[in-house]
Amino acid sequence: MDKDKLLKVWNLDLQTLSGKAQSIQTLAHTLNKAIQGGELDVEYVTDVVDIMAGFAIDIVNEAGEIEVDQ
Repeated sequence: MDKDKLLKVWNLDLQTLSGKAQSIQTLAHTLNKAIQGGELDVEYVTDVVDIMAGFAIDIVNEAGEIEVDQ
């Protein structure tokens, strides 16, 4: 693969990782506000944290793939 195409693919991969990181940040912010309001039960908080963990695991796995591809 030529250098320009490789850089475009790598840039797209980084944008995907950035989007997932932003999703975690948004969920954390929203969850924090809801917790401060005292309107959440433990099951809901656990579900949201599990979703955030899923995004984090995806980020780690994809970052590892990017590093291997380089």
